[in-house]
Amino acid sequence: MKNVVITDYTFDDLSIEKNIFDKNGIKLTSEKSPSKKELIELTKNADYIITQFAKLETEIIDNLLKAKIIVRYGVGYDNVDIEKAKSKNIPVCNVPDYCVDEVADHTLAFILNLTRGITKNHQKVADGSWGLGIPLCDMKSLNNMNIGIIGYGRIGQAVVDRLIPFKANILISDPFCTSPINKSNSSLVDISYLLKNSDIISLHCPSTEKTKNIINKQSLSLMKKGVSIINLGRGDLIDMDSLINYLNNKTINYVALDVFDIEPLVETHPIRYFDNVLLSSHVASASIKAVQKLRQSAAELIIKCHNNEKLKNIVN
Repeated sequence: MKNVVITDYTFDDLSIEKNIFDKNGIKLTSEKSPSKKELIELTKNADYIITQFAKLETEIIDNLLKAKIIVRYGVGYDNVDIEKAKSKNIPVCNVPDYCVDEVADHTLAFILNLTRGITKNHQKVADGSWGLGIPLCDMKSLNNMNIGIIGYGRIGQAVVDRLIPFKANILISDPFCTSPINKSNSSLVDISYLLKNSDIISLHCPSTEKTKNIINKQSLSLMKKGVSIINLGRGDLIDMDSLINYLNNKTINYVALDVFDIEPLVETHPIRYFDNVLLSSHVASASIKAVQKLRQSAAELIIKCHNNEKLKNIVN
């Protein structure tokens, strides 16, 4: 009997996956949060692997004896050494389309919070006061703002579609997008122009060698004084030390982050202590519908491999 190993998971159980695998005669083995040593032993003889956040590094992939596929629960796949997997002829697949609406909605919620002071205005009233919770100059309308979108994949496109009715001027940068963008108030620009001219910059690109720390000391120096930065892409798109320095220098108006370079965010992390930073704990993708689709899609990729069918979403 073939076996599938789920290296780690944050769901209450694996009933969705088990039901699919049982119907196809595949044995399921899993761990909630294994150590590296446990991970090596767990995956060594796996025919198929699904991983969520566990780091499948070179040493672990080198140790795989039978693996025919690795599937990542999610859009990003930077926790898997895809090149090492490729060298062993192991396809790595992701699930790129399971949470597009959720992340796009979360992005818009962040944008509206930063421009309309939702949480701070609420807190002022809740504390027994009245009036504006933020300076009047920070109460802004999107229709006279430049919003920069870095990364124009599924989620970036969904964010743009949501912004168009607000009549913002939308600047889009994506090296893989070469055709003109035929959407209202939207234009494709180079990254330098976007950085220099955006009032809000929102990140929706994958983590690659070229995008890692795309927000750094140099790129921050190009931005307008008073820019706001949003990240719902990957945690390592931002050099946090540089971001914190610019927050300390008060050249950034607001920051909203759902993802971080190291997760979970440590209790003493300095980003927690700024009153102009909005945080959530990597939850932008969350909804019952999205999680169900993620889990079913991951399991179905394993079944495709098991049945020698053509795989989709191979990232290596």
